[in-house]
Amino acid sequence: MPKRRIAVLTTFEGDLPFTQRHPHDGEKVAAALQPLRPRWRFDTWPVSSGVWPEDLSSHDGIVITGSPASVNDDRDWIRRLEDLVRAWHAQRRPMLGICFGHQLIAKALGGSVGASPAGLRVGTITTRLNHCTDWMTPARDVVTLYAAHEDHVVTLPSEAVPLGGDDVCPVTLYAIGRHALATQCHPEFSPAFMDDLLGALQDDMTPDAHARGSEQLRNGTDTDLMRRWIVQFFDQAFIP
Repeated sequence: MPKRRIAVLTTFEGDLPFTQRHPHDGEKVAAALQPLRPRWRFDTWPVSSGVWPEDLSSHDGIVITGSPASVNDDRDWIRRLEDLVRAWHAQRRPMLGICFGHQLIAKALGGSVGASPAGLRVGTITTRLNHCTDWMTPARDVVTLYAAHEDHVVTLPSEAVPLGGDDVCPVTLYAIGRHALATQCHPEFSPAFMDDLLGALQDDMTPDAHARGSEQLRNGTDTDLMRRWIVQFFDQAFIP
């Protein structure tokens, strides 16, 4: 496999004490994907804190991570990130959006994002896949992944292809051409991180939502499969 450089643009805002016990989001992404592609290098910039790369021309792809912020917030860093997405889309350069990143790519390219009718959702999402591409191998009809979100994509950009969703979140996975992939879920999260996250957010959730999330976390996920799909997506996106 050739060497690749991936820029991870982290968007986490706020400070939950438990996060100090876990890798930061850039490290999570690298830990999730580098074992599958050891020759890839991951460089992280916390853009929500005002730290931006001066030049991304030497990077092969970007990853935009999750955040408790809303893409509809009026923040300078969010608008700047939308401009970056539009520039990369215009050049058909490879990018992955995770949760907040999933929503931001959709909004930046003409879609819309709104509040989920389920409110804060922490646990797992089982996505029913309605479209498969060549990088989604081995193929599956459903995938279950960790999730933590309050907003979701309401309408997709005209060029986007919805790959799947569930009854609450109609689009949990979509692609744009061969260069953009976005997931509402968190394939970079570990079971330990999800356990801590659910505990930290208990007071912000209804008792039913918290109980449902606790039950979901006791079951397995398809995290390893999704990580494999992501690197296979990037592999084909890197080909001119």
